Amino acid sequence: MNRRSAFVASQIPCVALAAVLLSACGRKATLEDCQSVVDRNVEVELMRQRVTDPVQIEKRKTEIRRELDPLVKECVGKRVTDSMMACVKRADSSQAIDECMR
Repeated sequence: MNRRSAFVASQIPCVALAAVLLSACGRKATLEDCQSVVDRNVEVELMRQRVTDPVQIEKRKTEIRRELDPLVKECVGKRVTDSMMACVKRADSSQAIDECMR
């Protein structure tokens, strides 16, 4: 399995977990909310790998969004709170993002 496939595979549980956990009280998640969870996971993973080039980061976000599109679409309409989303934006690891979603 190449690095990109391994990275995508590592994000699937996070997105699936987020979709389930977003069913709590709050407001309905928008496509942008769901994509921001994916984007933040990509950002923190690339930070962990010491990738800092903004062009490379955006390219990876686009690739991962495309690959996880079906899961992201399932997330739309689930429940999310503003505090959850603020926590995701502040998170500095995938584990921290998972904690935000609980």
